[in-house]
Amino acid sequence: MAINKLDQIINEQMLRANMAVKTLHAMGLSVTNISIGESCHPMIQITPGIACSTLPNAYSKRMTRSGRRIIERVAFVADCEIKWEEFS
Repeated sequence: MAINKLDQIINEQMLRANMAVKTLHAMGLSVTNISIGESCHPMIQITPGIACSTLPNAYSKRMTRSGRRIIERVAFVADCEIKWEEFS
């Protein structure tokens, strides 16, 4: 039985996401959401913690939501996009 291309992509992303989640749990971080689909990298949201400072930041984005200043940080672990928000 042949696996179609989309199933193969999703299976590969699930493997990468699983490896990233194990790495994040070993660092003491909590995963709140995992998004796997047709994008290049699986997206994982975490709750901010002390170990976030050890993650290599790819970029930061500043925004204001409901009158609160928020910094959204993004890092890459095991080829997965890791996102968390910090309130300033």
